Amino acid sequence: MSGTVDPLLAEFVWFGTATLRRRAHVAVGQRACPTRAAPYTSAVATVHQLCRDSDCLGIVHDVYARVLGRLEQLGESLAMVAERPGYVRRMVGSQVADYEREARVRRGLPAKPTRNDGIAGRVNDALEECVEGEWLRILFRVMRGYACRDGRTSSAWPLDAWTGEKSAHDGGLRGVGTAAARAELLRDIQTVLRVAGRVAGKPWVNDAILHPLQTCMLPLDAEHDKAAAPQAQHADVVAITDLRRRFRRLTLAGVPVEAALRQSALEVLGAEPRCAVGDVLDDLVDPGGLQAQPMP
Repeated sequence: MSGTVDPLLAEFVWFGTATLRRRAHVAVGQRACPTRAAPYTSAVATVHQLCRDSDCLGIVHDVYARVLGRLEQLGESLAMVAERPGYVRRMVGSQVADYEREARVRRGLPAKPTRNDGIAGRVNDALEECVEGEWLRILFRVMRGYACRDGRTSSAWPLDAWTGEKSAHDGGLRGVGTAAARAELLRDIQTVLRVAGRVAGKPWVNDAILHPLQTCMLPLDAEHDKAAAPQAQHADVVAITDLRRRFRRLTLAGVPVEAALRQSALEVLGAEPRCAVGDVLDDLVDPGGLQAQPMP
């Protein structure tokens, strides 16, 4: 990078591009960025050779130049970096997003996969007419975003993570990681794909969702995958286990299942169950299989 570099802006760009830089290293078989101190921030900050050999340092230079260009468009100088650091950090985030969009387009993917106008808007209108239409619209958006997300290591849908999303949306009682909950999410996904195919056509569904899902992945070793994967929500698993235990104790004591579900939900969750007992009965009476699935 030629010319004088602003150390504070260099630091903002370095940390703002952390995800992009990690992906650049992973793409060439390295687990993470080996440079610990942000380059150009002090006289002793050095750049590891692996960062020079991969796209890591190039990404920093690119985004730094983009931010400089944006400041120039606004008629601002580098003095703004120290005067309005929060604003400049948001500017860095915006330029990183633009960089990612352009990279997706170069790979033949949608620039903004989660936009809701145009064809996607017509699919949303059709989903709205379905049972659970509001949830299906949400699912349609997250499916498109997930399929085009960089850095995925699996082509499987993150069913357990979306089980939590659906329960947060409708207040339903679902056992994270259970066969019933995963089957329910798979049915929802199939509904979205079926409606999208009917409205937008199968080629659009393939281009926007299915093809990116199957192809846009990075091969990672097991150690990196384990470290990078979000941890299971243990609090959810513990709550469901406690609820199952209370439910079984009440039903064995002769309490009707509807009343047992209601009392268990009130004791564990502090709220009335917002689902029919039949929707969760298999999960409650089957003590096996409650194991959260980490998001791929």
